[in-house]
Amino acid sequence: MSKSKLTLLIDGNWLLMSRLSVIANQYADDYELSHQLQLLLIRSIKLVLKHFPNIDNIIFVADGGSWRNNEEIPDYLVDDDGNKIEYKGNRERSEDINWDVIFGAYEELISLLQQNNINAYREKYIEGDDWIYYWSTLLNSEGTNCIIWSKDNDLKQLVNIDQNKCFTMWWNKDNGFCCPEFDDNNLNYLFNYSYNENDEIFRTVIKNEQYNKINKKEIILNKILKGDAGDNILPIILRKPKAEKSSKKYKISEKDINYDLDIHNLNEVKSYIHDIVNKKNYKDRLYHTEEEIYDHFLYNRKMIVLEDASYPQYVKDILDKYKDYNINKDISPVENYLIAASNKLNGIIDLI
Repeated sequence: MSKSKLTLLIDGNWLLMSRLSVIANQYADDYELSHQLQLLLIRSIKLVLKHFPNIDNIIFVADGGSWRNNEEIPDYLVDDDGNKIEYKGNRERSEDINWDVIFGAYEELISLLQQNNINAYREKYIEGDDWIYYWSTLLNSEGTNCIIWSKDNDLKQLVNIDQNKCFTMWWNKDNGFCCPEFDDNNLNYLFNYSYNENDEIFRTVIKNEQYNKINKKEIILNKILKGDAGDNILPIILRKPKAEKSSKKYKISEKDINYDLDIHNLNEVKSYIHDIVNKKNYKDRLYHTEEEIYDHFLYNRKMIVLEDASYPQYVKDILDKYKDYNINKDISPVENYLIAASNKLNGIIDLI
């Protein structure tokens, strides 16, 4: 089986919502809206492929619910009314949109991609983040470079570069690339063919693009400790204010975050938390016990970190069904089908 040299991993739900927000009020008829949305999604992908001609393959992934909602929520993770804090339980959908029609059109588009031999994946319990973790890890292990197309900051933790400079980068038009940190001066790779080939692909892709090198460990640790309001993940440490009548809650201070902490070394984690809760600014001012904070650390780590250790076995079994893939980026048959099915076409703005 031949392999891809550079695969575009498409965060389908982000792409859907970003394009829907652009055209949601342009069509009075729900079905015309859904059809034009399908066409806009395909044309957006087409523009990215034109922008990065080195891409030779597409993998489109979609949310199918989340296994994380099946995980037991610690008793102390409750809101002010005593309700348990559910993962992404704070998200609400606009009542102005017929979501049944929109998601029906989305399902149809996924089917059209699959029927035309484009890799498109959706399974119950699996989020888009999980698919992108799975495919980027698998493809990198086989020597295939990846570009993650999304605005989801959680996916930045997947930026990677291996010993042959096989890479995964995160990208969108507004923010440019987030790249892994690497050593350009490592002479061990001087005569390594894979390194040189991947290096050429890397430099061609980022040419004339904005990019930043990031430390993914810092991204992960910051979210574990400080939480993420967007995903309804609470910070593990909340301090009471010095003023007794104030109801404010304070997260851990930036100066107290140890970015060298090994999140998988439990003794190191316990020691770190013990030192924090006994510091002058935290001692006797915390909303939770040291034991609860430690358990919360483990819970947040499981919710946040995209790695094999986070996943229950039944999720791994679902993902492991998919090891083979097509090498195909030709979405023109899907576009042609949608054009033929349309009674009218409005001018669609150039969106990547």
